[in-house]
Amino acid sequence: MRSPLLAKSYDRKDFKHGPPDFALLTQHSRDVAAACRALADVIGPAALEAAALDAGELERFATTLRLCGWMQDVGKANSDFQAMVHDQPQIEQLVRHETISGFLVWLDPAIRRWLAPMEELLMVATWGALGHHRKFDDQACMNQGAALTVHAAHEDFATLLRDMAADLGLPAPPRFERDFTIGRSRRDGADRAAGPMRQQMVDDFREAEADFEDERLRRFVALVKGLGIAADVAASAVARRHVMAARYSLPEFIARSLSTRLTRSELTGLVHRWAWKTYDGRAPVDLSQLPPGFGYRPFQEHVAASPSRLTLAEAGCGSGKSVAAYLWAREWCARREISGAPGFRLFFCLPTTGTTTEHFKDYALEADVPAELVHSRASVDLHTLATTAEQEEDDDAGDGGGRSNGAASAKNALRAERDKIEALALWDARIAVTTADTVLGLMANARRALCALPAIVQSAIVFDEIHAFDDHLFGHLLVFLKNFPGIPVLLMTASLPEARRRALAEVRPDVHVVPGPADLETLPRYCLAEAESSEACWPEIDDCLRGGGKVLWVRNRVEWANAVYRKAIGRFPEVGVDVYHSRLRYRDRSRRHRRVIDRFKRAGMPAFLVATQVAEMSLDLSADLLVTDEASVPALIQRLGRLNRRATPTSPGSPKRALIVPVTANEALPYGAEEIEASRVWRSNLAKLGRALHQRDLSEQFASVASAHAIDYAAAEEAAVFLGVPERSGLWRTRPGSTRGAGYTVTVLLARDVAAHRRDHGDSVPAAEWLREHEVAIPIKQAVLGWPRVAGLPVAPEDAVVYDYDESTGEGTGARWRES
Repeated sequence: MRSPLLAKSYDRKDFKHGPPDFALLTQHSRDVAAACRALADVIGPAALEAAALDAGELERFATTLRLCGWMQDVGKANSDFQAMVHDQPQIEQLVRHETISGFLVWLDPAIRRWLAPMEELLMVATWGALGHHRKFDDQACMNQGAALTVHAAHEDFATLLRDMAADLGLPAPPRFERDFTIGRSRRDGADRAAGPMRQQMVDDFREAEADFEDERLRRFVALVKGLGIAADVAASAVARRHVMAARYSLPEFIARSLSTRLTRSELTGLVHRWAWKTYDGRAPVDLSQLPPGFGYRPFQEHVAASPSRLTLAEAGCGSGKSVAAYLWAREWCARREISGAPGFRLFFCLPTTGTTTEHFKDYALEADVPAELVHSRASVDLHTLATTAEQEEDDDAGDGGGRSNGAASAKNALRAERDKIEALALWDARIAVTTADTVLGLMANARRALCALPAIVQSAIVFDEIHAFDDHLFGHLLVFLKNFPGIPVLLMTASLPEARRRALAEVRPDVHVVPGPADLETLPRYCLAEAESSEACWPEIDDCLRGGGKVLWVRNRVEWANAVYRKAIGRFPEVGVDVYHSRLRYRDRSRRHRRVIDRFKRAGMPAFLVATQVAEMSLDLSADLLVTDEASVPALIQRLGRLNRRATPTSPGSPKRALIVPVTANEALPYGAEEIEASRVWRSNLAKLGRALHQRDLSEQFASVASAHAIDYAAAEEAAVFLGVPERSGLWRTRPGSTRGAGYTVTVLLARDVAAHRRDHGDSVPAAEWLREHEVAIPIKQAVLGWPRVAGLPVAPEDAVVYDYDESTGEGTGARWRES
């Protein structure tokens, strides 16, 4: 009797009596197909509406997606792949398994005749199957190696085809009497030649591209490919979690996760909670209503009442854009509730610095979003996925068909698993506070965005601070808006260059613009000064604190912030001094966050905060003196938004000082040299105004130094490989495009916390809430790849990572690598 065919590897020590269900090719294929069916049932209508496709296409779409799901792993029935998942994980496969799937369904005469009833859908489904690991295009290469054997005569292969026939209503499948071989060419003595077959497929696909000039057809293809990838990930995660098929149901998991609905009452409660938090009167807290005297600004009400699915709110810091966004989302909740949509959520997307994504959690803290709204209730418990081998994992950098070295491959595998699990956690989170790349990465076939696609099409989306998007990301935004006109989107910014404003109007003439309140934006607030050095700033800091003032010093790197913090503690023993950055456990960061806000609220009491870029978006405080390292213009505008923030037309006060500390070329990171130079030109232009500055000064001068060139939408469309352009990108080609890096940190648990959990709870897997409270970010190093893992998170040994935090005082600088 032949050994069963596998789709996934498994630990033989854990399963001594044979492979578990999740590892079997037959069961995994059933699971992926079931996931495809469930996704079409649950979010198919929302996906078609999001892409402005005819609702009458639903049946064709659902069948194409299921056909894609069944076809994805047919090619795993080959000797190279089976050797890889059994005991040779580093074997060099002649061709990847999804390419063999393409050979079988597109070129095998017997299978092609059997699939004739699906001929109209076959090409798109084949493109989806070939691309489900994002490694197929005209550069997909063959490796050197001996011919492989396709186990077509294996009973598991026959079972897979029979199951596929039963699900899709096809006639009885062909039966193969013998296995056959595939070599590089016929000269190898093989039954079939991979090179000519690959070329035949590519030629057929190129010839068909002309039929997809209509962008709606390309959207259909992209949705099939994207949801096919999401189905495969969900099937792997759920099956691995529960091991045996009798213990899980993919349709139930998908229906439960994607039926999550954010409600109007929840958003009302969120806004009320925020309003009461800012209230300083004597009335007792009543979350069923707003505090006495509290009212929404006309600007906020105008944003909420926008009649369009695309709204642009252009207003400075402190104008109330965040509340406006939640009021806008509340109106869309009401509309979705009326329409009976099965699921609805809010994506609140912020620009990333490229160094860390940890501070986005703090935005939810500052907005006082309840944890149960932001964090997944079920999906986060899927701690690991069923996998094959490191070389099988898709890589957001793309590999050109080549091979990575072992260390890089292992790191890619770790990132792949993390991205997939975190994306699945978005499926049932009612509010997702995340980076813009989590959504716009979809345009680049980014792994996390593709896995999050089922949630994205059910959402309303806020993109905040879009002036901080580089040209490439802004291009992705334009293509996303053009091709998903059914998704409600709110764009928010302090200022937008005219070229970008025109580009938005060209792709979406329905954009509704809401300007900020003029009386707030023209209020003199700031006096900028160039400091000679960081040391030269201390006398002015001394003066401010002696007068009971509040000082905010923003540094570009964590280690710089820690150094200033330690010096300030020694210099000002009677002053409340804090440091705030992402290297604290979430529970400690939450405590520090509350303390910082409270200290800055106390009138007449000096306070000193040293922070990193997290201060740009996650701290609603007002300083009397700002000290900041040089940074990009968008970053400095955000930092200035924390200076003299409470000034109003009725209580303007006097403008406050901001000291800009120079950085050398070697110290510019995380900003580029061009960004620092543009910042210097911007500040020079502001200085020439010769007066105190208001927010519109900042935005108008930013517009003057921002690139004035027209946005090349054709180039952006070609770069958006998720949709693609015939004969150039996308469609049958599926590779990761260019996107911004996920940063240089990794989320870990501390060994001491894991040990404490085991003392209290034994070997049980920590609950999602415990994980959230105890996770901490550290700079990523190669050593992390070898650490043990709990619930999918690496556990940092005490001899590798120091965690400085005093539970009794709340003091400390957080996590850092031990010096070797």
